[in-house]
Amino acid sequence: MTQSIVAAVFWLAAGLAAYPWILYPLVLAALAARRRLAVPSVASWPFLSVIVAAYNEAACIRAKLASALGPGYPGDRIEVIVVSDGSTDDTDHIVATEPDPRVTLIRQEPRAGKSAALNRAIGCARGDVLVFTDANALFAEEALRRLAAPFADARVGLVSGQGLYAAPGGRDAQAVGNGYVRFEAFLRSRETALDVLGGADGAIYALRRTIYRDLGPAEVNDLAHAIQAALDGYAGRFDPDAYTIEPPSAHAGQEFRRHVRIVAQNAQLLADWLPRVVAARRWRLAWVLLSHRILRWTTAPMLGVALACNIALLGTHPLYTLTVAAQGAFYALALGGLAAERAGLRLGRAALPYYFCVVSAAGIGGLARYLRGGAQAVWAPTGQAARGPRVSERAA
Repeated sequence: MTQSIVAAVFWLAAGLAAYPWILYPLVLAALAARRRLAVPSVASWPFLSVIVAAYNEAACIRAKLASALGPGYPGDRIEVIVVSDGSTDDTDHIVATEPDPRVTLIRQEPRAGKSAALNRAIGCARGDVLVFTDANALFAEEALRRLAAPFADARVGLVSGQGLYAAPGGRDAQAVGNGYVRFEAFLRSRETALDVLGGADGAIYALRRTIYRDLGPAEVNDLAHAIQAALDGYAGRFDPDAYTIEPPSAHAGQEFRRHVRIVAQNAQLLADWLPRVVAARRWRLAWVLLSHRILRWTTAPMLGVALACNIALLGTHPLYTLTVAAQGAFYALALGGLAAERAGLRLGRAALPYYFCVVSAAGIGGLARYLRGGAQAVWAPTGQAARGPRVSERAA
């Protein structure tokens, strides 16, 4: 391979690695700066059906119900539906004995996964707007009002909030997790100016009831609903002040496994939905999905190709000495983060290079899992291993 070809491959790989993290946000910011969204006035609050799919959430489900039914939203305009997906702890008992009549328990047996649980809940939901949320994600006081307000605009079909992380002692996972959330918030707040979102936050988002379609067994709901809303001609919105608080992953290994599962499910869903997006000529949505999702999963191999080509180009130009030194420093920081975690030391935001490498590697792990033919239909609370059926691409 000639020097010019190696140089071309280096710059192409470096550009593809940088695009979803640097170039795409800059382009989004430039486009969003040219459009201002009007804030709709709320004449009456929509009736909300808060849907919680739960598996062995006895430790947090009581607090979840309290945060949903607190004073933050009109009490006569809300209900909470908890679908217990074969829980074996006290989740069912806690929900069933909740004295508030606005709470409904549905038992799903045998365990069939989150998508089946959500489909089952919608069958008895009375709300004009469906709120999807995690059992361990506690609503901020004004979260539900902020989430519901944009639906005063009839063009709005989906509104996403954001799930923030909190943990005692300021663990690295908390600092890095919130940094990642802030990056996602930056993207979504600019995507909302284009009326499309590259996915909602599964911890807290709302969907107009008329848009809901039954989910396939392994379809990840937050991405499927964002695509469905756009295909149906509705606008997507994001409000960073509609937020929840939840515990972060305990360590990078747990974060890696979580991202592998998410990427595998998202890849499977996009393989099914992207042809529909293209057939509908929703080019803006296709660009957002490619930039926000797909190209991000290829970060690790692009970085590997860039480093290999960079090493091969050493001595041909001083610039390549600088670029290989920059890459070496970054990976040294990542190794330092790994060593600190193994030693039980806290780095806070300094752990970002390590977690960035972990998340990037998870993109390849998730794509490999998808190509092997499946994604998990069931899930488990943070820190527990999921046990249940795996769903092949054909089954979804």
